[in-house]
Amino acid sequence: MMLGKDTKLNQGVQNVVKISDYSEGSIQDMTIDPVLEKRVVRKFDTRILPILAVMYLFNSLDKSNLGNAKTSTLVADLHLKGSEYNTLVAIFFVPYVLTAPFLGIMGKKYGPSRVLPVMMFCFGICTLSILGVHNFGGLFAARCLLGMSESAFFPLVIYYQTT
Repeated sequence: MMLGKDTKLNQGVQNVVKISDYSEGSIQDMTIDPVLEKRVVRKFDTRILPILAVMYLFNSLDKSNLGNAKTSTLVADLHLKGSEYNTLVAIFFVPYVLTAPFLGIMGKKYGPSRVLPVMMFCFGICTLSILGVHNFGGLFAARCLLGMSESAFFPLVIYYQTT
């Protein structure tokens, strides 16, 4: 009989206290098996942290790509005038601040394991849509959507790691 990967973690589960045990005794009576805890933490560290690190890398690249584009030919290509570039930089943070609480609540309600991949997909699409931009208005809209889709990323990652 083949045992699955999770079967190893399930051995010794009787030593782990369940949430329902809180009503039956005091906190001092409850113990957690340190060997099982170490295996579970290692499993999380090898499966979740690398994915979150890559997601954070892409998130950082999305935030900084406008500055890199300016050093190239962005201003000339889009015929930006006056303070339009500064407006594009600043407009990112308006929907970022306004939508972060709502997306954070969604992350708590539906779980960060579901909301974070959706956010990653959305800000990937927004970043790719910048390739098709030909004027200030198009880049303005793309930056607004990008700010909205990235808004609760960092708080949800922290929440995910603490749960």
